[in-house]
Amino acid sequence: MKRWQIVLTTLLVGLAVAACTSLTTSTQPASTLDRVRQAGKVRVGIRFDNPPLSYIDADGNWVGFDVDLAQALADQLGLEIEQVKVDETTRISFLQEGKIDLAVASMNHTRSREAAVDFSITYFWDNQSFLVRKGTYTSIDELMGKKVAANAGSSAIPSWQAYSEAAGGPPPEIVEFTDKLAAMQALRDGAVEGYTEDNITLLALAAGDPGLELLPGGHNPVRFGLGLPENDSEWRDTVNLALQELWKNGTYHKIYNKWLGPEADIHLPLGGEMEVWPE
Repeated sequence: MKRWQIVLTTLLVGLAVAACTSLTTSTQPASTLDRVRQAGKVRVGIRFDNPPLSYIDADGNWVGFDVDLAQALADQLGLEIEQVKVDETTRISFLQEGKIDLAVASMNHTRSREAAVDFSITYFWDNQSFLVRKGTYTSIDELMGKKVAANAGSSAIPSWQAYSEAAGGPPPEIVEFTDKLAAMQALRDGAVEGYTEDNITLLALAAGDPGLELLPGGHNPVRFGLGLPENDSEWRDTVNLALQELWKNGTYHKIYNKWLGPEADIHLPLGGEMEVWPE
């Protein structure tokens, strides 16, 4: 083959590859919003181990505040929902790996987590304190330097460490658990002196047990946000607007009262007001 024929063939092949690449790129969704709209479905990561926010009930049903809120969000967006089980150690990694589009998974919005994923506006307000055996302690400060339990991956761990250091207390001894029931048993058995987590979670775990009590105050204000893929502002804005609509039309309050209102098994007064942007 002559040299000019070789050059021409190479050029034509290159143009064909470029054209195919351009076509493929142009047909790929530009954002999460484009993709979920094309699919007609949103993949939502929800915890299954955190009553009353999201858990499996005695009949095997997936229920809770976050479960109902996730469904309401999908309805507001006009999408079907695919519920994906996550826990404290997978809710962020699943977002990073593209396994879910959204995490409604009781995620406290912290600076360290902000470096890994994006967050919606705040949709839930609480604090983190300690569950203890009744009559053993009266203040969280008395637990400084004691052996305490925490959930693996919980924001309560760095918070308690920072709180103890700021107060000049001894370094905390924290035992991390992946099983909340195991942490509760360790507390009852005296293997740990306290168990720190979101107050709503501790109240739920201690329900019906007169031998346990929640200490007043707390060491870490809790502000839950929905977890979102990083650097996708179109999707984040869409989710934020949907959240605000649920607040404005009363759907949010109906769900909150169902699970956490005065008549609910676990009562936690609404601790904040959602940010609603003006028109």
